[in-house]
Amino acid sequence: MDKLTLRSSFIATLFGQKIQAIELSNKGLDLKSKEGLQHLTWDQLLNAPECHAGLFFDALLIDVEGKTERIGWLSKAETAAFKQRAFQQYYAFHSVRVTQAAHKIDAQLSKLNYLRSSHIDQISRFASNAVKKVRLPDKRLYAELPDELVALYEKLNNWIEKNPTFIDALRSKYVSEQILKYKAIFDRVESNPLTEKQRLACVIDEDNNLVLAGAGTGKTSTMIGRTAYLLESQQAKGHEILLLAYGNKAAEEMRERIKDKLNVSTIDVFTFHALGQKIIAHVEGEKPSISPLATDEKSFKYHVNQWFQELLNVSSYKELVLHYFEQYLFPEANPFEFSTPGEYYEYIRANEIRTLQGEQVKSFEECLIANWLYAMGVEYSYESAYLAANTKTQDFRQYKPDFYLPEYDIYIEHFGINRKGETAPYVDNETYWNGITWKRDLHESHLTTLVETYHYEQSEGNLLANLEAKIAEKGVKFNPKPANTMLDKLTEFGAIARFAALLSDFLRQYKNSSLSLEQLKQSAKKPQLAAAATLLEPIISRYENYLIERNEIDFEDMINKAIAYVNDGRFKSPWKFILVDEFQDISFSRATLVKGLRDCKKNTSVFCVGDDWQAIYRFTGSDVSLTTHFDAIFGPTKKTSLDKTFRFNNKIGDLASKFVMQNPAQVKKVIHSHTQVDQPAVSLMRKTINNDDYFGHVIAVLAKIAEVAQPQSTVYILARYHFKLFEPAELRQIKLLHPTLDIAQLTFHASKGKEADFVILLGLDNRKNGFPSKKLTHPLIEALLPKAEDYPEAEERRLFYVAITRAKHRCYLIADMTRASPFVKELLKGQYELALNEFDVDDGQLNAKGRQCTVCKSGTLVKREGAHGAFMGCNNYPYCDNTERTCPRCSSPMNNAGEYRICAKPTCRWWMPICPDCNGSLLLRESKYGPFWGCENYRNGCTHKQKYIEGPSIENPA
Repeated sequence: MDKLTLRSSFIATLFGQKIQAIELSNKGLDLKSKEGLQHLTWDQLLNAPECHAGLFFDALLIDVEGKTERIGWLSKAETAAFKQRAFQQYYAFHSVRVTQAAHKIDAQLSKLNYLRSSHIDQISRFASNAVKKVRLPDKRLYAELPDELVALYEKLNNWIEKNPTFIDALRSKYVSEQILKYKAIFDRVESNPLTEKQRLACVIDEDNNLVLAGAGTGKTSTMIGRTAYLLESQQAKGHEILLLAYGNKAAEEMRERIKDKLNVSTIDVFTFHALGQKIIAHVEGEKPSISPLATDEKSFKYHVNQWFQELLNVSSYKELVLHYFEQYLFPEANPFEFSTPGEYYEYIRANEIRTLQGEQVKSFEECLIANWLYAMGVEYSYESAYLAANTKTQDFRQYKPDFYLPEYDIYIEHFGINRKGETAPYVDNETYWNGITWKRDLHESHLTTLVETYHYEQSEGNLLANLEAKIAEKGVKFNPKPANTMLDKLTEFGAIARFAALLSDFLRQYKNSSLSLEQLKQSAKKPQLAAAATLLEPIISRYENYLIERNEIDFEDMINKAIAYVNDGRFKSPWKFILVDEFQDISFSRATLVKGLRDCKKNTSVFCVGDDWQAIYRFTGSDVSLTTHFDAIFGPTKKTSLDKTFRFNNKIGDLASKFVMQNPAQVKKVIHSHTQVDQPAVSLMRKTINNDDYFGHVIAVLAKIAEVAQPQSTVYILARYHFKLFEPAELRQIKLLHPTLDIAQLTFHASKGKEADFVILLGLDNRKNGFPSKKLTHPLIEALLPKAEDYPEAEERRLFYVAITRAKHRCYLIADMTRASPFVKELLKGQYELALNEFDVDDGQLNAKGRQCTVCKSGTLVKREGAHGAFMGCNNYPYCDNTERTCPRCSSPMNNAGEYRICAKPTCRWWMPICPDCNGSLLLRESKYGPFWGCENYRNGCTHKQKYIEGPSIENPA
């Protein structure tokens, strides 16, 4: 390049400027002055020379070695040209290194396949280091540079900044090319060509990959397709691929499909336990023996029970057990944490909370009091009639205090209030306090002794201690039952057997948690867990000794020892690609093993296929958050959703998807169905069901199915619990009545992964063992399980989704609307697309919504006969004792309709207003001031009155 010289005006010397000229060359700048020549290489300049414009002359600013050299009195035209030439030469000089760096990056890219985040991080670090001695232009100056230089600098900047648009373009180009190149593989690897999303999932190879596969979207086909692609593209050899399945059957099916479809036998397909066994055998030199107690659950529970029974002969241990049962006979739930009385009653019923003497009680805390009185040798009666006065009227029953101590003529009332005097959120505070006041006044006026206990005493951990002090002060003498007597009673009650079974589950979960006993005790946030850990400790010791004596391990040891061997480097993973099936069912320990295998071999990728909508095994230790928060746990992740299902039609899919996504924590997905229909494909049969007798209703549904189904169409009869299904003899009879249908029955859980042409769901009620299940996970097990989700019944909601989506053509829900599952009510209230007219519906079923109990909110009012005639009573009795009047004109049931109760009999239609304060009925009364409407619950403190009420707009027969 020719040299270019820029000279200062003679005026510069008058003002003392030393530099008289600047010369530009390929090597840099020469600053000329009277003292001599100063040479500056382009490397020494911190920036390209900049121009400072003046009125008549310009100045050139040169940043060099921490200071700025200003050369003024320069010609404007010459300075602009010089500055532009210097700018281009400066960045052309630096482009040499940039070019070298870019070539190295391109060379590295040519060796890579899919551009993983780890690759991007490496390249970005290299690019950043490469430009430490290189000056990059501000992007605003790109217009002043040649296009080829701009492209070069932009490319390096994109790597340094990890520009998402740039990265995505590279990835998309690679993916498109690979899908096209291996089209033949994707077309033929399975019986049907893979979908577009399945092909994407096969090719994308981020460090961590999560494929969200909705029900029936072909997750297994995707795993087979990815394996085929990795082999065909020579990214992996068979022995470098590991496939993990959830169970032995799934692993065998995967193994057979790979052999059949790919004709490869070198790929490792294991369950997690088989993988753990392989790792242990590799490190220890011999295959570990699996204890029979690991595979035979009955034998395991038997041994735990035997150890427990032996320990009960040790006095100190026996005392610990009795002390434990004094407080923790049943799983405790805080009544203040429920939203309706009905929800609390369902908890009481589902957990079979009864006293040691068999009494049905209305609260956990009443049960505590009753059992403590029994243990202390204090005779009591529960909810017996108040003896000092007859309080019953036509409107009210006789007053029945919670407890009566006949030997001392003492009454005990347990009040559900906190320290502030507040009631549970579903209890009207004013009405409840009116009741407390009425009871206190009654006892005072009749000179009877009343001892009060309170909910807050239990919350503070001193309910029983306080009760002891209170009744001792009233002269009650205690005669505690001997330890063996209490033990016999607990055995008779079934508590000892249940606790032994609980200890076996507790032991399993403890081993699965990987905690030491000390860690377990230290992590105990509730006294119950610490107390149970103390009882479990000698059983753990006996169990571990049992295994050691026989040189055996259990399944939990398999995983835990494998993790240890991987993490300490004693096992070197041969696998570059790890594929995990049914990832939504994974536990923390198994996820830890997968991460360990990934991290112990460089450039290993993880490919996990699962569906958070079908995560239904938390009770075994599965943690759905490992799927919903996958990237936070595993690191940079590419998610792909398989959104086309080949199983169920669009109407089943739309209803089930909408229902499961009511939980905002579920990953949002849109599932498109291959089969499209116009009419609802989920049908609700509303029928009266007595004693869980579904036989006739199922026969009626099967008759409907037989009318439209092809011969040998499959039908699943599903229920939440196995005991809700038919007995073998009944099922045989059902099959004989419908020989053209292939009928089977399963639990909701067992049906996962299966499909049938038609599905019938049973047990959709809100009673004990209903659905969703209200049975609490025992606090001991709960403490060791993954953290429960905030959304109510989240897992039960997913279980309903699983059950519905087993159906290909149609799903039938059978429910008695007087005690229907909250899920069924939600479908109706939410106006889901249900077929409601496929079966006849009687008046009682149609009007069940109008007969919902206004007190407990979960029961339904049914007609009963009493001493004073017909009345409507809640079917949650005895937990809920709410009653309402039948029609005063014809004694028919009355339905709630807005502000009124209206007779259900079409020829009557009599009405009664509903009290806006307490939901009682307003009755027309007479006073000296004339007629008025007053609440029937005035005795309980409701003082609502109205002078005039306009009736509902219905036709009233004369």
